[in-house]
Amino acid sequence: MTDAGRPSDEDRRKHLDFVQAVVTRMSAASSGAKGWLLPVVTATYGFALTQHSRAVTLLGLAAVALFMFLDANYLRQERAYRRLYDTVAKGTRKVPLFSLDPSEADDPIPEAASWRQRLRTLIGRWFPAWSVWSSWSILPFYGSLLLIGIGIYIRAVIVSP
Repeated sequence: MTDAGRPSDEDRRKHLDFVQAVVTRMSAASSGAKGWLLPVVTATYGFALTQHSRAVTLLGLAAVALFMFLDANYLRQERAYRRLYDTVAKGTRKVPLFSLDPSEADDPIPEAASWRQRLRTLIGRWFPAWSVWSSWSILPFYGSLLLIGIGIYIRAVIVSP
């Protein structure tokens, strides 16, 4: 800390390193989710195709939906930590030294906010917005797996008695 109460350049660099480490972990977790999903989907969809099983197809679709939600949350968190990184780097808002709370980069909920505004803000901190779901790393990857699963389900409905 400097005499004026501002963090030293070294403290700010270290804080940025900590935030960057979290962003890197979120990115790695997102890749890991995709890596785990592929064998699960291959097994369930493959078995469903050979056995014409609607139930196994639904299991595969549920796995895709679950992993999609998980990955979208990783991306939501990663974006929140990037906002924290930018806030610390630019010094646009006073963030407690070495804080890893991404809400420090967001505007606080105004005291005069209605309960609906408060609820919307809180939900936005826990559930991904459309901009996350429609990201190039979420929608094309998981959307194509969902479409394949729907096609397999339709085939199972047509073929099985």
